[in-house]
Amino acid sequence: MHSARAQRERLGFSQAHTAFLLGTRQSNVSAYESGTLEAGHIVTARLDALNALEVNTAHCGTWAGTVPSHAIELARSIKPLGGIERDLAVIREIIAMNDAFNALEAEADRALFLTQPTPTGYTDIDSLLAGLTVHWCRMTRMTRVPAWIRDRRLYLVSPWWVGNGSNAPKARSRALANGIPALRARGIFLDRATLQSV
Repeated sequence: MHSARAQRERLGFSQAHTAFLLGTRQSNVSAYESGTLEAGHIVTARLDALNALEVNTAHCGTWAGTVPSHAIELARSIKPLGGIERDLAVIREIIAMNDAFNALEAEADRALFLTQPTPTGYTDIDSLLAGLTVHWCRMTRMTRVPAWIRDRRLYLVSPWWVGNGSNAPKARSRALANGIPALRARGIFLDRATLQSV
């Protein structure tokens, strides 16, 4: 994978920035470049998406991240949390991801952003990331939708009412009526107004 270094240098990325975008460690990027570690198929797909970027990519001037990098941060931030505190942390991360994605205009930049994350260890979070990816693809009318979102394991069996600390019927009916369709299809109910109130 010696070409990985050439591609990274072509874009002007440091190993640390590349690792962040790929959702991996800097030591892994170094090992891929030296040929002492072979990337698995998920990271290879991320590297391919990175290699498709133009030199003036929006990813050059920002550390806004990608779905894989946000997945790592999300799993780390919610680990000690439960209940409504966990939901609020999830909502904050959704807002950060949405802002980062909306700043991207080139399809290659969006394709890198939407590459498959490593499973977080939380079925609800993995389903959420897949649903958000579908949502962003629909909103921007992307010509290529990532294949990883079709995994049947990324649909919840029990509904997740995000941000509804109570079981109040009124809050649930708002989440049903005003939710994001791609999330509802996966069993995740989130009132869009909640995203603006955090």
